[in-house]
Amino acid sequence: MPLPKRISLFAALVLTTVVVAACGGSSGPSGVSPSAYVKSVCTAVGPFEKDVVSRSSALNLTTIKNAAQGKTALQGFLSAVAADTTSALAKLKAAGVPSVKNGKSIANAIVGAFGQLDGTMSVAVKQAGSIPTNSPSAFKNAAQSLGATVRTSMAKIGTNLQSSTLKSPALEQAAAKESACKTLGG
Repeated sequence: MPLPKRISLFAALVLTTVVVAACGGSSGPSGVSPSAYVKSVCTAVGPFEKDVVSRSSALNLTTIKNAAQGKTALQGFLSAVAADTTSALAKLKAAGVPSVKNGKSIANAIVGAFGQLDGTMSVAVKQAGSIPTNSPSAFKNAAQSLGATVRTSMAKIGTNLQSSTLKSPALEQAAAKESACKTLGG
């Protein structure tokens, strides 16, 4: 049942990718300053990353004695991460559009990535409720399948944020100076 650890590790990767994308993008003449935008993104993503890692660490799988306990733990973890994702998404939407070249594309890509993650997590929470507990092997197979689905979705998010059109020297410079960005991914 390594799902939570894999989620946290991949979440850290996705978050780092989001920050890098936020640090290099484009838009147009209107929007928020690069420094204000980067600060908003990093203060939205930072707590999300910290919470996912913390929740993963707190999930003690060695104390789980049966499939029913495993299901309850998995549901609690996924529900909490889903709530964290929804919160981060709202903050990212509120960040606006950076006034840099392709700023709208950058903002849309970041919001879109977290929107996709939000949808994935909502589905995962629902699917976790259907995981069978009648046998350890049935539980394990269903939990592993659910984990694979979440990981695949997260991998697509990271890939989608790697576009060269999401690079912006102005955002990269702003992120290098923003203390909220320095704690991400580590």
